[in-house]
Amino acid sequence: MGVIDRWLDRREPLRLATALVDPARPSRPCVVHLVRAANGPVPFDAFLDAVDRHPPGIECDVVLAMKGFDRARDADPYLERARHLSPEALFFGDEGLDLGVYFAVAAQLKRDRYCFLNSYSEPLVESWLAKLDQALSQPDVGLAGATGSWASTRSWVAYSLRLPSAYSAVLPQRQVAREGFRSIDLEREGVEARSAADSLWVKLSVLSRMPEQILAFRPFPAYHIRTNAFMISHATLASLRLHAVREKFDAYLLENGRRSITRQVQDLGLRTLVVDRAGDTYDHDEWHRSHTFWQGIQEGLLVADNQTRSYIAGDASRRRLLSSFAWGRSADPLLPERARASD
Repeated sequence: MGVIDRWLDRREPLRLATALVDPARPSRPCVVHLVRAANGPVPFDAFLDAVDRHPPGIECDVVLAMKGFDRARDADPYLERARHLSPEALFFGDEGLDLGVYFAVAAQLKRDRYCFLNSYSEPLVESWLAKLDQALSQPDVGLAGATGSWASTRSWVAYSLRLPSAYSAVLPQRQVAREGFRSIDLEREGVEARSAADSLWVKLSVLSRMPEQILAFRPFPAYHIRTNAFMISHATLASLRLHAVREKFDAYLLENGRRSITRQVQDLGLRTLVVDRAGDTYDHDEWHRSHTFWQGIQEGLLVADNQTRSYIAGDASRRRLLSSFAWGRSADPLLPERARASD
């Protein structure tokens, strides 16, 4: 085992109880939707409305992972609104992040396969689940997602520090890029950007975790299926080297680190596919062609989330920044003025 592997193994290991599914459970897919009390009812209502308008197209079970509800009765209004889906509700504390909840659900339920959807996920077309399920059922496929990215934390840090990076000839000037990303982060948090403070914050945040961000991540292209909407079997998930998810950095490692879920699935000799709204599938080296994430006008997008919405709502500079970050020289953002001209 190398030095980097030993360093990564310092994190608390997490194993699902067994790789075997419960034979008493149905074999149909299990949709797991995260519902956070801290978000309020608006995202949950948007999810329900999306599912009602766009049926999954295949028989499934629905599990609501209720996170951060102090008392079970606090969740009653949510469960009442979802009654027509006949969901099963599981309750979790508000510590940790999405992936930790997903792992806990899988360890408890031991279903054949899961479709995990985060709090802001909204299916956009009919039969969205059937399309993901069909992709996962293909030979030698271990992971299917609605979006993927090649973005690299390691290459971003190198670029920020004026070191050799795949982003050097792709992203805008460093200060402009840093301010652009910080503005997006603050927008998601509902906070106005303050340029001087933001510049210092970004610089310090990069430097403080530089060793981890260099060691724990791969250079561009760092292929990873995004965890906002993805499908995986219990057996595959149980075969991975997982760790406890206590902070955002733990989640980042599992989404796009050196030993990400995607990378581990690929190391098993299995394919990792992005699925578009037509049901077409793309291997990792062709994800950019799917136009599902930060590319074009995301016309291939199957399941939306807050990051895909941020891109669509963005101006030309934001779309260029995000598309270049995700796809490097393969970036092809359809800028707002081009979109209007093509109408």
